[in-house]
Amino acid sequence: MENIASEWLEALQARFGEISQIKHIESEGKPKVFVFYFDGWPEPGLMTAVTFGLSNANHPDWKYGGVELMVSLETQDRSWGLSAAYFASAFFNERPFAYGDIFMVDDPISDESEMNAYLVFGPPFLEQADAQIDLSDRSVFLKGMYPLYESELDQYERLGLEDFWRLDELDILNPRRRPVQT
Repeated sequence: MENIASEWLEALQARFGEISQIKHIESEGKPKVFVFYFDGWPEPGLMTAVTFGLSNANHPDWKYGGVELMVSLETQDRSWGLSAAYFASAFFNERPFAYGDIFMVDDPISDESEMNAYLVFGPPFLEQADAQIDLSDRSVFLKGMYPLYESELDQYERLGLEDFWRLDELDILNPRRRPVQT
């Protein structure tokens, strides 16, 4: 496992630069999941967080490799990345983290917003080739986690993923944006 962790760090730093901070979380009875923070990637004012641990799961829908989660937002609040790691740990071996999946908690994810849900979709700022990381024992596919307001979930269900994603007022990188009203 130590070799895999070293490979993972090397792959992350090659894509995102210097790691700003590493945290971890462990849901009751579930494995520990780490989250690596990159301040100012891909541009100043953004924080990017990437998990590691979820790809150790063995989900039947994962035919070509495991999944890790990525959050990029206009913030420095570490809660956003830690919450993605929480979902990775809490739903380890249970959910596929497929595009369009929704994850929700009762309380706001961060003090800076009332958002309490995440939508899984393509990873932000990465070309498809860069979203796949090949380690010596597995391939890992990065998937984006995008925060939503609970009030937006009905619109998401009604419009579907593609039409919801294309809404002009959906400023997906801004955790302090107003809820989308359609």
